[in-house]
Amino acid sequence: KFGLVGDLLSLPGTIRAGIGALVGHMRAPENKEETIQDWIIRTLGDEVFYRIIDPFVSGVYAGDPTTLSMKAALPKIARIEQYSYDIEWNKFGALFYGGLARQVELTKERKADPPAPEWVEFEYGNPGSFKRGLGTLPNAIEKELGKKVKLEWTLTKVEKIDGKYFVTYDTPNGQQTVTSKTIVSTMPTHAMGNIFEPVLPGSTELFTKARKMINREGIYYPPVAAVTVAYPKSTFLDMELSNDFGNLQNLPGFGLLNPRTEGIRTLGTLWSSSLFPGRCPDNYNILLNYIGGSRDPAIGSMSDEDIISAVDTDLRKCLLQPNAPEPKVLGIKVWPAAIPQYELGHFEIVKELESMEGKVEG
Repeated sequence: KFGLVGDLLSLPGTIRAGIGALVGHMRAPENKEETIQDWIIRTLGDEVFYRIIDPFVSGVYAGDPTTLSMKAALPKIARIEQYSYDIEWNKFGALFYGGLARQVELTKERKADPPAPEWVEFEYGNPGSFKRGLGTLPNAIEKELGKKVKLEWTLTKVEKIDGKYFVTYDTPNGQQTVTSKTIVSTMPTHAMGNIFEPVLPGSTELFTKARKMINREGIYYPPVAAVTVAYPKSTFLDMELSNDFGNLQNLPGFGLLNPRTEGIRTLGTLWSSSLFPGRCPDNYNILLNYIGGSRDPAIGSMSDEDIISAVDTDLRKCLLQPNAPEPKVLGIKVWPAAIPQYELGHFEIVKELESMEGKVEG
């Protein structure tokens, strides 16, 4: 509703998006991998990209939509185009009908494989958490598995001898070697170094390969900072939001994402106290802010104080009154290498890796 009758898109922008959604759009260029920017502008127009998708990508990936691969980073959305063209009468690929077809299919899949009856009731797509935070889950896993969980073990070497893997770690109790028939690794590529080279020849070169089309080496993990702050409710802007959303001081929603065109450095803000009741006194609001990413790597070298100041400055541009007090800082965490970027050429890296793994049993 907001996108159709609010101020999110101009009238020309709404018309252009409507044509792509309900009438059709140009087909994808042959033999070219599209970025997110390429795909959205081709199908729905410039305004949808700059006002909706650009901030969405910043919030989800902390990424740059001019280098992220559409099919690698947003595969479910990209597939809607194929669903659209698969409808015989939809000759020009209007996206709405492809999305509708996928939703019907998804509903059937969920009915065929419903959640187990002992699960807590939930609605698909709605956010959730534990009363004591997300750490509840890994703590419960550790409690259940007991001594099988090893903390502070650093992988240093992987070898394969006579069909068995010998995996060596540095541990608080000295060097330890574990034997295994198989290995499953969830290690980020930036931390691998040459550890897997003895069992996956060529993996070191693959994860550091130059990618000229995006001026990158290997898979990029940009820095991101998470900053949690609180302010009194009375110091937020006292304004009624359009479409009967409510007063902004009550933060009636999920949060906000900031288009890069607005000159706000913070990528996005979750309204934590609105999402999860009981996290703060009734006269305060808690905000979890993310800042940094592919287009702002300088965050990784800034002090905590400067990062907090940058977030506070941004919040005063969009949420707070000019006389708002300094924030109560509840926490800050800087991730020097945060979210992997599925940029142009990502599928080629995955394909090469799968080829390597296919030659090595286990």
